[in-house]
Amino acid sequence: MGEGGSVAPQGSGKTPLVLQHLQSLLAASVERHGVPSASIAVRFGDRTFQAAAGWANRSAGIEATPGAVYHFGSTTKMLTATLVARLVDQGLIELDAPIARYIPDFTPPDPAVAQQLTVRHCLTHQAGLIGIIFAETGSNDDTVARQVGLLNGAPQYHTPGAVLSYCNSGLILLGRLIECTLRKPWAAAIVQDLAQPLGMHSVASRPEQALRQRYAVGQVPDPGTGQWAPDPHPYWMPGHGPAGSTCAGSPSDLLSFCTMHLQEGVAVDGTRYLSPQTARLMQELQVPSPTRFLYAGFGLGWVLYDWGGRRILGHDGSTAGSNSFLRVDPQNRVAVSLLVNCRAGLPVYEDLFSEIFRELSGAWEPDAPPVMEGASQDLDRYAGTYADCAIRLTVERSGQGMTMSVEPTVSTPLSKTLAQRLHLHPWAPGQFYVSGPDAMLGVRDAPLTTRLVRPYAVIEAEGRKWLHNGTSAFRGA
Repeated sequence: MGEGGSVAPQGSGKTPLVLQHLQSLLAASVERHGVPSASIAVRFGDRTFQAAAGWANRSAGIEATPGAVYHFGSTTKMLTATLVARLVDQGLIELDAPIARYIPDFTPPDPAVAQQLTVRHCLTHQAGLIGIIFAETGSNDDTVARQVGLLNGAPQYHTPGAVLSYCNSGLILLGRLIECTLRKPWAAAIVQDLAQPLGMHSVASRPEQALRQRYAVGQVPDPGTGQWAPDPHPYWMPGHGPAGSTCAGSPSDLLSFCTMHLQEGVAVDGTRYLSPQTARLMQELQVPSPTRFLYAGFGLGWVLYDWGGRRILGHDGSTAGSNSFLRVDPQNRVAVSLLVNCRAGLPVYEDLFSEIFRELSGAWEPDAPPVMEGASQDLDRYAGTYADCAIRLTVERSGQGMTMSVEPTVSTPLSKTLAQRLHLHPWAPGQFYVSGPDAMLGVRDAPLTTRLVRPYAVIEAEGRKWLHNGTSAFRGA
């Protein structure tokens, strides 16, 4: 199940081989997979190791360095969630109170939702709001409030608490909660009230802040040549900032953030940011995932992974021109952050994280689960069309397995899903997985050698079928 090798001892003074060769391993992976650049930071015990390779901005001749700032994408959600947790600690909000209590301008179409939808629902991705509204609301200080105005006119995706389904809109509400409570824009609060106290010195929530630093320009495939070209919309939809559209920083910034969580709320400078109880609560399972391997579920913000029985914390993120990957093993005090300035970073993640975690932690992502008796029976019941606000998935019977066609239904700078046809392998009733290149959904020319495995499940809730990928639910037609 992904276990292997001996765990490198901490405190011995000897640097593990994978960390001795971190720079060469990263440079080789960047070259092998043709990504523009990548930067990585590893915390092992009380030591931090960093490496960077490639071009942060090739056209300007700017090389990637460990201090370069890359977009965090949805990993920003952990920053937003942690600032909300601090407000809970301070007694300014309550986890299980209706979020509308703190946001006067949140007036959803169904008055019952305003009473049912809690702060905890938004933190655990059970809000039931439509996942994301693709609409620009400017870059002024009212941009998050204007996104909430759009939510007020949107239909509910599911009843709050009924289904686990990854929800950007829930994080936008949390961003607005921060604004209403602290009486300042989210973009200011996330820097002043979270990044600076935690020693995240290069975090930028606005483009003018990022451009004062060594900024890794996001890259997208040129439609004509297929070569990497600068993302023409790097700060599209700043109203989605609390969910991940704007925040940038270095990998070491994310390690400073992780250090506070590893130290039960104590920041790198020794000051207390969260209470021990709240820091632990954020890491505890709040809602389980319907899939039975890889994903355990969600804590308060954290994605909880199951790596062969080992609980791992993490979060990933993307913009049109970036990828971010964050994993934390609390038991072995290992944290790794990888930032890439394109959306094809998953092969680099596999190369580096597999080496690092096998040597430092003794665990890595699980292989495909063993097939249970009867897994291929009655597969027709799982066929159908499933969709959210951006993607349509068509599942069909194919021999002793099934196929899934992935079709994007919108095209925006933040939604670049590729049309693909994947093979779903049944391993238990209603439980499936994809493997090999299919497991790198959205990566063009994914390496054939990949060993990654990704789960899917068909579940029933609210009188209908849903297709679930471990974190997100797609509603059956």
